[in-house]
Amino acid sequence: MGTHAAGNVRRLRQKEGEGVISRFGAKYIGVLYLVLGIVGFLPIPWLNPFHAEGVGTVYLLNLIAVNTLHDIIHLIIGITGLLASREENTARLWGKIAGVALIVLFAAGMIQAAALGFPKDQLFLGLVPLNSPGHILHLVTGALALYLGFANPALISPDGKERQTTP
Repeated sequence: MGTHAAGNVRRLRQKEGEGVISRFGAKYIGVLYLVLGIVGFLPIPWLNPFHAEGVGTVYLLNLIAVNTLHDIIHLIIGITGLLASREENTARLWGKIAGVALIVLFAAGMIQAAALGFPKDQLFLGLVPLNSPGHILHLVTGALALYLGFANPALISPDGKERQTTP
């Protein structure tokens, strides 16, 4: 590898150590949930059609079962992710909290779905509609958030030596 390429790799690894990955991830998971929360409020039938079967709810982007409370929860996740993305420590803490919450929601939703015989959709705790695409969203974004919160990237100090950070 040439000197120029090695210098670029070193700069990139230094940026990783400065929390760029945690901040970037929190920001973009936050943007995803913010957009889902906003789009969920749009009364556009071809975008968010109502499905009378099952629990009778709107399907965000014709995929994810949502209601007003579910849209508000998406907005909260999105806004907190964006706010947390300003600093490495808050991004990592947000990743831990949001990741655990989303994975617990996924697990609880799957347990409830199994108990109900895997219906098309379900009302979690009688309040929030959930379905398979929603479970997948929660699992994937929860796992990514946990990675952002608990990953321990190697840092390269200004003198070029590697060191480990504490989570």
